[in-house]
Amino acid sequence: MAVSVQARSAGTSGGFERIVLYVVLVIVAFITVLPFYWTVIGSVMTPRDLFSAIPKLWPSEFDSSSYSRIFQLVPMGRYFLNSVVVALSTTVIAVLVSSAAGYCFARLTFFGKGLLFGLILSALMVPYQATIVPLFVMFADWNLLNSYLGIILPGVVSAFGVFMMTQFFQTLPKEMREAAIVDGANEFRIFLRIYLPLARPAVATLALFVFMDSWDALLWPMIVAPNPDMRTLQVGLAFVRSAAPVENQVMAAIVIAVIPVVIAFLLAQRQFIEGIAAGAVKE
Repeated sequence: MAVSVQARSAGTSGGFERIVLYVVLVIVAFITVLPFYWTVIGSVMTPRDLFSAIPKLWPSEFDSSSYSRIFQLVPMGRYFLNSVVVALSTTVIAVLVSSAAGYCFARLTFFGKGLLFGLILSALMVPYQATIVPLFVMFADWNLLNSYLGIILPGVVSAFGVFMMTQFFQTLPKEMREAAIVDGANEFRIFLRIYLPLARPAVATLALFVFMDSWDALLWPMIVAPNPDMRTLQVGLAFVRSAAPVENQVMAAIVIAVIPVVIAFLLAQRQFIEGIAAGAVKE
């Protein structure tokens, strides 16, 4: 009898804790989503609704003219194209470079391997802002200002990406490489046909990180490409206020800039979760 009472009490306590946890999660989710929700809803509100004395969470009437108007006031199409070219190019090259370097550090043996890997890890401790001046001077000497290449190159080598892919490849059985060598495969084929397909969760996770970082970059594109025709979306948003003084038009521009990142996350969500879970499991 006493055991059943204790079990019932423990079950009640566990149920109460779960309810409290759900309530906390709902509150945190609400606080997290509210700014994005307000931006999306505000972009289709009329200025009267936006500046009403009592804030409205739903428009009295939908006004989507802010989206067409922002394209008339600001060259959003050009900004969007520049961001797509820069983000996709940086992501593809950075993932390939980091994956190849990670495979080499994880499975190959060569002189200075430990020292080189240590130097790459030490780059993680250098603030990004500290490298901007030498990078700008170097790129100016190379005549890469106001060019896609000048915006893309600093992001194609990621110390974090090399470290992440090295750690992932080390979790894969080294016997696969030995068996492939016995079958006559070279290192490039082993990496491309065996290891890289198995690293899809890590590749998707790294690609998502690199894409978001490149898409949201502001400081470096603004410095290396001051030409208005070379502005990315984030740089364009910094100047959109002067051309579009109405709040709903500014919010429309922000929504346009955020949508590709949301789509990228939704497409890579499954692989992203698998990559995080794989990184949390140790053999």
